[in-house]
Amino acid sequence: MNKIDQQTFTVLIVDGNDHSRIAISDSLDNAGLGTVEAKNSKLAKLYFNQINPDLVLMDLDLPDTAGGLKLCTELASSADQANTPVIVLSRHNDTKLAAAAFDAGASDFVHHPIDYLILIQRSRYQIRARQNLISLTRRERILEHAERIAKMGSWEWDSRSSRLYVSKEFNRILGFEEQRSTRVKDVLHRLPESERLKIMEYFQQHDSKHQGTLTLHHRVPSEAGIGRTLRHEARFILHNDKDYSVYGTIHDITDEVAHKDQILQLAYYDALTQLPNRTFFKTHLEHAIRLARKQGHLLAVAVLDLDLFTRINNSLGHEAGDELLKKVSNRLLRTFDNTQCTTLNMQAIDPQAPQEPMSDKIARLEGDQFAILLNQFGKLDDVILFVQRLLKQLVTPFTLQGNNIVLTASAGIALYPVNGLGAEMLLRNADAAMHFAKSQGRNNFHFYSSDIDFKSKERLSVENDLRHAIRHNELELHYQPKLHLKSGTVHSVEALVRWNHPVRGLVSPSQFVPMAEEIGLINELGDWLINQACMQAKRWNDEGLSAIRIAINLSPIQIRAGSLVQMIRNALLTYRIAPSQLEVEITETVLLEDTNRVIRTLEGIRNLGVKVALDDFGTGYSSLIYLTRFPFSTLKIDRSFVSQCVKHGQSAAIIHTIIQLCKNLNLEVVAEGVETREELQFLLDHRCDVVQGHYFSPALSAKDFSHYIQRQSWIALLQDNVKA
Repeated sequence: MNKIDQQTFTVLIVDGNDHSRIAISDSLDNAGLGTVEAKNSKLAKLYFNQINPDLVLMDLDLPDTAGGLKLCTELASSADQANTPVIVLSRHNDTKLAAAAFDAGASDFVHHPIDYLILIQRSRYQIRARQNLISLTRRERILEHAERIAKMGSWEWDSRSSRLYVSKEFNRILGFEEQRSTRVKDVLHRLPESERLKIMEYFQQHDSKHQGTLTLHHRVPSEAGIGRTLRHEARFILHNDKDYSVYGTIHDITDEVAHKDQILQLAYYDALTQLPNRTFFKTHLEHAIRLARKQGHLLAVAVLDLDLFTRINNSLGHEAGDELLKKVSNRLLRTFDNTQCTTLNMQAIDPQAPQEPMSDKIARLEGDQFAILLNQFGKLDDVILFVQRLLKQLVTPFTLQGNNIVLTASAGIALYPVNGLGAEMLLRNADAAMHFAKSQGRNNFHFYSSDIDFKSKERLSVENDLRHAIRHNELELHYQPKLHLKSGTVHSVEALVRWNHPVRGLVSPSQFVPMAEEIGLINELGDWLINQACMQAKRWNDEGLSAIRIAINLSPIQIRAGSLVQMIRNALLTYRIAPSQLEVEITETVLLEDTNRVIRTLEGIRNLGVKVALDDFGTGYSSLIYLTRFPFSTLKIDRSFVSQCVKHGQSAAIIHTIIQLCKNLNLEVVAEGVETREELQFLLDHRCDVVQGHYFSPALSAKDFSHYIQRQSWIALLQDNVKA
């Protein structure tokens, strides 16, 4: 055996005749083809398996003719996977023998005497054919795997033969066996009737073959019973006026559609309520405006906001608040006649999508705020009735964590094109109208007007000024003295925040404190107030005054904040004052909320050594259980009772009862709003502990309070009453 040359192609020569084998090998070598020689069947099979030749030249005249044919069969059979051609050489020019060789798997038959030039050409032809077949097989394999990965099958239909040729993946997608010879009618039977009729109608059109391309989407059932989405695309190729071919693909886009739906869900829907979100609403509003501009009809945009939802959310917890928002969303959906109010209009997000009717829409913008688009209403009364139905949906109490929750909402309405030509302006104006509705008492609605816009801008300006005032220390505390009747001394005050606006003048706390709660500044304001009070107590200590206790009012939102106790502790440590110099006052409304959380917070404050007072007792949902469950040290009688104690026996009786109750419970009792000498005398007679009010002094600046303590002018007022 000659050493195998490192040629591009290798030929295995099998011939028992040494002279003939060598001659063939030399001629092929000279032609640039590498050769390997085998003189019998055993070596031939061994070399074939080792070198995987590009061509086999095999003489049938091995030990016997039958043995040569048998070897040809074995090599041709083994060559199926390698596509290796076998050229049979024979000294017998016998037609039957040639036929037997071809039956045994031979690719060609050459008889002696051999023309080596022709043999070389035939060898090259067979090798080239093998390479083409390998390339074609590889491409088919690549295409088959690519189709499998892409879930896309291919097909061809020819008008002349009316035959359909399909790939394996085509069959697999439609649920056929991969090797099946699928017919057109087999495919049609797999399609839903509506799609089948659509395709048949399309192809039966006179000019269908001139359309160029065709794309169809449809769903087909699967073995699992879950429908799959398929996309057909076809291209027509004209051969002449009558004959044409159609090439196409079938693509399983079930996952693609699912992913697209998931992306659309994330982009255009609210994760909590499953309602459309702000992006959805703004996109559809812009689309509705475009249609309204073309068609000349009106639009209405309503913004609806739940009243006092933050209080409910904070008292019951965010999980309960989220559950309530879901219930509210379901209620609001009942107002609409169909489910299209939450369905994507694809043309709104893709101008190339098929046109479809525009319906009314609802969305959750953020928090507890919702928006409604009313498309093509006939008259203004239609808008009013619809918004009234929306608000009415909330009238029935909600059941949440075993509680009946009563909700109301306020709504603002802006009209296109009267109140705005763009989506942003309509939303902004509807929002301004909604805030105006809230300012007018809530649980109602208002249409936008220019006057509302002015008030809205004015409110926004005040909000911005308040932020600036808090963060730049432009607020100040005034202090109203509390007179301890038994000792005749002032050793406590109530701190009252004041805002002297450089343009608006004195702004009442009843205006800006609720505003701070609404815009999320109350904790920042409370932090400032606590630190300011502690800092002032330290200054008075440094001035040599006897230790003054400062009472500060806390908002329910501050009580619910988990950081309140730590905030107070930090302020006491920062300014190095005794905890007994600080007192916090809360109103009864705090006690109606998350009781356990409020108790934990108040106990934490009390454990610091800070006193806790219940303010405005008797004006709210007063319950004696509060006085036993909550760690109060002080109870304050509201001024509404004090002002009537002399004239009305019922108020006098209530004050007397409260004072006696506090004595029995070892609580300090404070009467606020003392305005006259008679009121003071009444409180003295009934042994009230502490009084405060304008009869002694209004709230004073820190400097004026220092002078007030030094002058002790209240002593004369107290002595006059004692003498009388």
